Amino acid sequence: MSLIPTQAFSAHSNDRDTLHLLVQSSANLFAYWQLSSRKKRMVQDHFGADWLLLQPTLRFYETTVEQAVSTHLSDTISELPLPQGECCFLNGFLPGRLYFAELGIKNEQGQFLPLLRSNTIQTPHIHTKQEFPSNAATLENQVTYRPAAVSIQLKAPIAHEYFSAYSVYLPKCTPPADSEFGGDLD
Repeated sequence: MSLIPTQAFSAHSNDRDTLHLLVQSSANLFAYWQLSSRKKRMVQDHFGADWLLLQPTLRFYETTVEQAVSTHLSDTISELPLPQGECCFLNGFLPGRLYFAELGIKNEQGQFLPLLRSNTIQTPHIHTKQEFPSNAATLENQVTYRPAAVSIQLKAPIAHEYFSAYSVYLPKCTPPADSEFGGDLD
C-alpha cells in the first residue's frame, strides 16, 4: 500500500483543520489530515522554526470506551513521523479495539504538543476474507505505515499554592516585596 496522492482529497482543500481515521480492516486504518495554513504559520512563528524542523508527528492512542468518553489518554501509545501528503494507510492495530489519533509537533525537549485530535474508531473484532476488496492487486502497490510504540513517563504536576490562570501571586496577608506604587499590587 502507498500514500494516496493529496489531489484525491481536493475537497478538503478549503484550508480547515482536519484529522480523521477510517477503518479499513481489523488491523488497518486510513488516516487523512489537513492543518490550516493559519495554524501552521502560527506554530512556526511561535517556535521560530520551519514546519519540518518541528518534527510533525501522528500519535495513536489505544483506548477503552470509558477512556474515550472521559477523554483520558491510554497506556498504549504509538507514533510515526507525519508522512508527506495529507493521507496514508496504517497497519499494526489490534482487532476489536478503540483508537484515536493526534497530530502534533515535538518541542526542543522532545515533548509532544498536540495540535489536532481525530475521531475515535473501533477496529472490527474478527478478520474475514470479505475485509479485502476484489481489487487487492492495486492495494499491494500501496505503502503502509506502521506506527512505533512509544514509552511515556507520566509525571505528577507541580503544585503551586498561589497560582491563578494568569500569574503566580502572593496572598493578601503577606506584605508585598515591592512597596512602591504601580505594578500588579495596586
